[in-house]
Amino acid sequence: MKETIFELEDQVEQHRAVKLHNNQLISELENNVMKLEEQKLDLERQLKALTKQIKEETEEWRRFQADLQTAVVVANDIKCEAQQELRTVKRKLLEEEEKNAKLQKELGAVQGNSRLVRNYLEWFSFEVQRHGNHLTRKTGCRI
Repeated sequence: MKETIFELEDQVEQHRAVKLHNNQLISELENNVMKLEEQKLDLERQLKALTKQIKEETEEWRRFQADLQTAVVVANDIKCEAQQELRTVKRKLLEEEEKNAKLQKELGAVQGNSRLVRNYLEWFSFEVQRHGNHLTRKTGCRI
């Protein structure tokens, strides 16, 4: 019987040791659970912040794309207007060059005619003087 008591006491002691060990494990596990819950809350806050940041950046990106599209449309309109204006200026330049060539030709003709007229007037003046002197002698009238 003593032996049974010793065995039972030994079992009780082992049971207490196991219980103490289990209580320590439970305490460690509870601490780990609390730490994990804190980490979970922290990660949820980070996730919420990152989700908000992604949403804001996505919206900013959409605005940027819209602004860029607007800028491209405006730039294209300006380019088209500039090309149209360039075509107009080139056409006017060509017209003015043609007018200039025509006027240069007319000027050359007028200058040539001016020389002819001046030569003709000199000749005519000479002839009038020559014939005038001749007529004055014959008629007695001066021209």
